[in-house]
Amino acid sequence: MNDKPVQLEENYKLIINSYSHQGEGIGRIDNFAVFVPGAIPGERVKIKIKEVKKSFARGRLEEVISSSPYRTEPLCPVYYLCGGCHLQHIAYEKQLEMKKEIVENALSRIGNQNIKASPTIGMKGPWRYRNKGYFQVSQEKGRVRLGFYKAGSYDFVPAGGCVLFSLQINKLVGYLEDQLSSQKVTVYNSKAGEGNLRNVLIRESRSTAEIMIVFFTKEYNLGFEQKVLNDLVRTFPQVASIYQNINRSPKAILLGKDFRLLKGEPDLEDAIGPFKFRISPRSFFQVNAEQAEILNEKVLEYANLSGKETVIDSYCGTAAISIYAAKQAKKVYGIEVEKSAVRDAKINCELNGIPNLKLFSGKEEEWLYRWRRSGEEVHLIIVDRPARVVL
Repeated sequence: MNDKPVQLEENYKLIINSYSHQGEGIGRIDNFAVFVPGAIPGERVKIKIKEVKKSFARGRLEEVISSSPYRTEPLCPVYYLCGGCHLQHIAYEKQLEMKKEIVENALSRIGNQNIKASPTIGMKGPWRYRNKGYFQVSQEKGRVRLGFYKAGSYDFVPAGGCVLFSLQINKLVGYLEDQLSSQKVTVYNSKAGEGNLRNVLIRESRSTAEIMIVFFTKEYNLGFEQKVLNDLVRTFPQVASIYQNINRSPKAILLGKDFRLLKGEPDLEDAIGPFKFRISPRSFFQVNAEQAEILNEKVLEYANLSGKETVIDSYCGTAAISIYAAKQAKKVYGIEVEKSAVRDAKINCELNGIPNLKLFSGKEEEWLYRWRRSGEEVHLIIVDRPARVVL
């Protein structure tokens, strides 16, 4: 017997009075919570129930009966299909307010801490900032398409001129679709275990405008002629590095073990603020370098280093924050569990002339235990992405 006040596939009208940490509108029907993606607090909406759980339901927005003053037309043509963005239908200044409130609500509800967060620092232009795109691959009527998955599913959505990427990346996506289609490249089907091309990764250095492309394939055979790569570099001279990653696993694993450099340089170089960073195909690098610079500067502002401190940067990645801190601290220890990131971090130290940063590969909690036993005084620990860190 269904004792819920809502039924699947039935239409309802309700007022949205709050939102989730993902920006979904939340309304109530007989005090039963209903999550509505695309709805904004203050709006009266018509919805269709698409999912019913024990303590909540999820509805599809059918009509906005009375609109919020913060509602705006999304810039992206596939916003309502793609799962990449959640808030484009809301004015940017309101988005920044919401993100602040989401942090405060999480601290209050989960941590039982009544802490007021600082205002969210926004961008001057919150578009075309993303320097990395990991594209799913599909085949439609013989044409190879690059794109993304629809929110909460494996339904394919063509990239369609994503406004988070530069115009250069969008042009490159269209060109690759044309060339791969003309070569009759087969697309990997995970259910059948057939086909070859699994994914395509595109990285773009915002400081040099150079591009790295990685083709993820099931087989060592790339599946298309060398001429395609030659024509690609001729048409897009910004393409400085082309790799192949071979992933023979039938599972949905992101990376295979083997990388092959097909053409060009082994790495890209990018910058965050005044510092240079070497980027390999495996490297983690902030996808929004402009905001990463602001974040790193804010960390130093809060740290208020005098030049006498010993600092630990836990899970330091390729050492972006560590390098910033090393310019103001006596010495910095960076810890990172991913060995390839440690190798990149060491190169980045050399690039920027950082002698007082020492890097360690391993788990953060194990290294902290060693330092505690050693008796060495540590003045500051930087915890980036605290969900990954055992405190």
